[in-house]
Amino acid sequence: MSLLAGLASLSLGSTFVRFLPVSGDQTRQLVARSYGACTSLALVLTVVYVAAGFGHRFLPTALGWRALFVVVVVFWVIFVLQDAALTGLRATKWVPVENTLFGLAKLALLPLFVILFPKQGIFLAWSAPVFFAVALVTRYLFRTRIPEHEAANRGRSLLPSGKEIASILAAQSATELVAITSGLLMPLIVISRLGASANGHFYLPWTITVSLSLLISNVLSSFLVEAAHDPRTMRLHVDRTVRLTLLILVPGVTVGVTLAPYMLRIFGATYAEHGVTLLRLLFLAVPGSAVTSFFTSFLWLERRMLVLTCRQVADAVVFLGATLLLIGHFGLLAVGIASLVTEALQAVIFLPGAIGRYRTVHSEAGWTPRAAL
Repeated sequence: MSLLAGLASLSLGSTFVRFLPVSGDQTRQLVARSYGACTSLALVLTVVYVAAGFGHRFLPTALGWRALFVVVVVFWVIFVLQDAALTGLRATKWVPVENTLFGLAKLALLPLFVILFPKQGIFLAWSAPVFFAVALVTRYLFRTRIPEHEAANRGRSLLPSGKEIASILAAQSATELVAITSGLLMPLIVISRLGASANGHFYLPWTITVSLSLLISNVLSSFLVEAAHDPRTMRLHVDRTVRLTLLILVPGVTVGVTLAPYMLRIFGATYAEHGVTLLRLLFLAVPGSAVTSFFTSFLWLERRMLVLTCRQVADAVVFLGATLLLIGHFGLLAVGIASLVTEALQAVIFLPGAIGRYRTVHSEAGWTPRAAL
């Protein structure tokens, strides 16, 4: 479900964050057309997936269950996109509210559905809240937030041409496809080389550190929205972003490295026994990831999509390649070493560019996308 929805989303989440702030009176059209394109693609991909029998190991043979799977994937695409739409329209206060309620609803429904449908209970617990989340957020977007945004920015649309948007989408789709594939391959590599138990010991530290990286990424997404909305306030937003990122990064990494054994011991002694060093290595890789994310925010503002795509491909090649090379000798630690090496290399490469743009923002001339290009 997640994979099909991710492929069908056409990377429009990143596009929303970058261009909705400047879409003006074309906002409704942009969101509606994007939803239409992605849901149509999701419908086609999922019908082909089901008809080809790829899901035969877990999908019941009854037509009703298969039809439900198709419908859920279509709604899941909108669920994936709507957080980016809220962010791009500067309504980020509703993103944590929506996701918190969604998470609580899943947990509340899980026992009931597992009892009623033992084999499909988890899928149903994930699926049922999606319909309500999509209905409520879509109503808010099209009846409240989009009209407010269009009224406040009447006649000020700065969207690029259709041809340029198509080229941006193509490059970003390739970038996200590489990112999705890389993220999905890592657990498979661990399972195939070290076994399912080792994958459990890997996945918990991975999830903990990804949560910290995601928090920093959300800060930078907000920076991207505000910078795109009003480039004249770039200096203010850069300073706030750097301060907030450091406020999250320094304590997060320090606490994570120091308290790694105690974090994992909550889940059981075996997690602490096998995952502490891996967790520490992954935490130490987060600063390099933060530097790269800060730099790529400027690349998005400058529309340098080829550089973004090449960076993501290089990241995947180095990370996966180093893991495969080292996993036979270092076991689970290979993932941490590979992550640390990959992020350190990116930090060395992109830190000068990030510092250069920071200085340009604070210079008398100031930063502009055209000057950066």
